Amino acid sequence: MSRLREENRKIHSDYDELQLRFDEEVYHGGSWKREKDRLETKIVDLTKAYETSTATQSDQQAQIVALHSQVRELRGVLNDAEADRAMLQKARRSLQAELEGIKLDHADATKMTSDRELQKLQLEKQDLERSLEEQEDRVAMTFERMKKAETHAAESQLELDQIRRENTELERKNVSNKLFPGASPQNMLSFIG
Repeated sequence: MSRLREENRKIHSDYDELQLRFDEEVYHGGSWKREKDRLETKIVDLTKAYETSTATQSDQQAQIVALHSQVRELRGVLNDAEADRAMLQKARRSLQAELEGIKLDHADATKMTSDRELQKLQLEKQDLERSLEEQEDRVAMTFERMKKAETHAAESQLELDQIRRENTELERKNVSNKLFPGASPQNMLSFIG
């Protein structure tokens, strides 16, 4: 009988020991599962942050490309306007020289035809001067638009660079916070470094 009691105690002891081992395994298995879930959540958060910053960067890069294209177009318009201006100035000088020649050649007031031609040339000169002034105004407006577009493109480039730096810093902080939660910035730097 004492032998049976002894075996019964031994079996209970073995059972208790196995129960403790089983409880430890269940506890440790649960903590690993929680840690795995936490890390998977961090990976999802980091992926979302990366995709968001990449999309923002792509949008801003497309805007900068569009602005550069607009600047090139405006430069082409400006070059055309300057070429037209040069041509009009050349025509103006030619007309002025022709008018001076007519004035010298036809000093005789008795010739009505030369007066009519002079008036005609003066009207043409006035028309060319008006056209030249209009062209100069268009050139000035085009040049102003081009300057504004260049300024906007430069500002957009600076803004994009700033956003890239901020995104990089945020990604570093996110990674540090997710990999080393609760760590101070100095501790994180020692971990990273």
